[in-house]
Amino acid sequence: MDNLNLKNINIQDFEKLFKKYYAELCGYAVKYTKNKLSSEEIVQNVFYKIWEKRSFINVKISVKAYLYVSVRNSCLQKINRDKIADTYMKYLDEQDNTERITPYDSFIFNETKEIFNDVLNSLPQRCSEIFILSRFEGLKYAEIAERLEISVKTVEANISKALKIFRTYFPEYS
Repeated sequence: MDNLNLKNINIQDFEKLFKKYYAELCGYAVKYTKNKLSSEEIVQNVFYKIWEKRSFINVKISVKAYLYVSVRNSCLQKINRDKIADTYMKYLDEQDNTERITPYDSFIFNETKEIFNDVLNSLPQRCSEIFILSRFEGLKYAEIAERLEISVKTVEANISKALKIFRTYFPEYS
């Protein structure tokens, strides 16, 4: 089961893969999210994305390892999205009472956050991981390169790629 070719997997084999790893991956995700429901949602979403994009997936490691890396990255993305939302909510709480956020401001923020998250999720997995480590965890390029065992030039190229994509969605910040 671990040497499956995801590009040509049929629905029955995919269901077997799901049943074999679902509970195990949920347990793994809980270590990151500390929330059972969030973990289940993340694992389900990972399987959904794999099924949806299976014809484009080229697994160079074992399927099990690919699933674990995908779940870990999804957990890290959720944690970072939650941090952004928490930071913004704290910022709103600190604002003077006379500067209360209007429903329109809240709508714009939520729409912008949704677009940002969609763009972040649409980035290639490695690119997204590097961007998160840089922008949300505050790691320097050399630290990212060391942690991921890649070159600093690879980190720079991926950050540049991510920023270029973000600028197409948010040209006012160029």
